[in-house]
Amino acid sequence: MNIEERQSSCFRFSVEREGSEVGRAYLYLIRNDLREAPYGFMEDVFVDESCRGEGIGTELTNAVITKAKEVGCYKLLATSRMERPQVHALYEKLGFIKWGFEFRMDLL
Repeated sequence: MNIEERQSSCFRFSVEREGSEVGRAYLYLIRNDLREAPYGFMEDVFVDESCRGEGIGTELTNAVITKAKEVGCYKLLATSRMERPQVHALYEKLGFIKWGFEFRMDLL
């Protein structure tokens, strides 16, 4: 078996209110041998509980989508825990579709 290390890049998005960060999201650009273009993985989208419902999640997600398009991603993936139907509804409203399953193995 051969193993090659490949480098990916990441963008961090944040929203501040009154000098404090109240929301964040990450866009990871992942490359593989299947396509020339990278795909995007949106991860760790978070909005402080005190600010939920104010459109910050929409703002962050739209910023991630825009950046993914700007850098030429051919697709954008997003995950969400099963117990977060409001997040699922937001993602669907913004154009994401349910696609497959996520499998997880905690290593630490």
